[in-house]
Amino acid sequence: MKTSRLAALIVSALLFSGCGLFKQKAADYYLGKARKTAESRNPPQAEVESAFANIEKAISYDPGSAYAVELLGRLADSASQNGFSGAQELEASALKKALTASPLNWSAREALTTFLAARGDTGGLEALAGQAQELAGAGGEEQRYCALLADLAARASALPWLESEAYLSLNKSAETLFEKASAYEAGAVKVRALKGETDKITAKDPGIKKYAPAALVSASEVAAGDALRDSEAMEAIAGFNVRAASDKAFRKGVELTVQGNASLIKKEYAQARAFYQGALNYYPALVDARRQLAEADFQEGAALAAAGENQKAAVKLLNKAYGGATAVIAEASKTGNLIPFVKPAKFLGETYSLKAADLAALRAVEGARLRNTARLEREFKAALDEALKLNPEGRLARELLERYTKDGF
Repeated sequence: MKTSRLAALIVSALLFSGCGLFKQKAADYYLGKARKTAESRNPPQAEVESAFANIEKAISYDPGSAYAVELLGRLADSASQNGFSGAQELEASALKKALTASPLNWSAREALTTFLAARGDTGGLEALAGQAQELAGAGGEEQRYCALLADLAARASALPWLESEAYLSLNKSAETLFEKASAYEAGAVKVRALKGETDKITAKDPGIKKYAPAALVSASEVAAGDALRDSEAMEAIAGFNVRAASDKAFRKGVELTVQGNASLIKKEYAQARAFYQGALNYYPALVDARRQLAEADFQEGAALAAAGENQKAAVKLLNKAYGGATAVIAEASKTGNLIPFVKPAKFLGETYSLKAADLAALRAVEGARLRNTARLEREFKAALDEALKLNPEGRLARELLERYTKDGF
């Protein structure tokens, strides 16, 4: 007897067992078929796709099934490891269908949150958070608790990605920077509130945790812990938003600095310098622009020296960059940087790296003509030590150390 005919007979027979029992039996049947594929070694793609379809069928019969979600994850992981590139998307599709059929399937909600968080889908996470917020106000205390956890997991998972998007915008778009900074602050405020609310509920009734899947409880706690770990950075972002909203000169200075960064990436040095100087004209205390002005001088000077063109101009630019970096270090050591998403230690460490690189370039260009070599070497070593201490992962500082260890100053 053909397999398809046998399956039809089994499903038909189950119809006589009552609606509820039929649905459960049908779900178990399709999950059993999918489980065989999930446990197989390197099954063909067609079989994997059929297994995903079987899980979707099982979910259609039992939308609240936590086991279907767990099996779905195992199947997706196994298929991905075997080289099936579409497995994760099929998993996400099935999870979305499960939530459409049963919004209170907390296991599916947690799994989809994890899926979207791994891909940095902040829009998708925001949508899940909005759904969870609605569910929190639509049921009893157990539903409210689970919904608050789901909301917390989604919003907290989005925060690191918002921070990353803001960081990337520093070289692209000031408007995106302002937008992401505001979104980050609003998200952080909401995460704090949700964390406080869930903590209050569990303090009042510790037993309520049993109504939420362990994976959801864990996901919300881990995501919130990661999101709220750096309180100083969160305060800096909030302060930046206040200043950008209330001080037009500061906001304009930031806009020009970002435009300068975009020009610097294109190696349009004169244009970059004009933007940075414009930023400082608007807001002289914007140490971020001053640091980038020194960076532009260094990059152009180093490029001229490497090309063997106009060594006199190269030395002039490198000396200017040296003075600029030294001034920024003195200022930033007291005030820190004003544009967030680069931590103060990293900002200062990268500026020390810039100073060390500039001194190394001057030594290479000037050679024996360089005056006060011993003093400058001491400055180089001190700057390099500070760079590595403040920002151990800094690539430039590590390269300079390797070169210095091998060739000296």
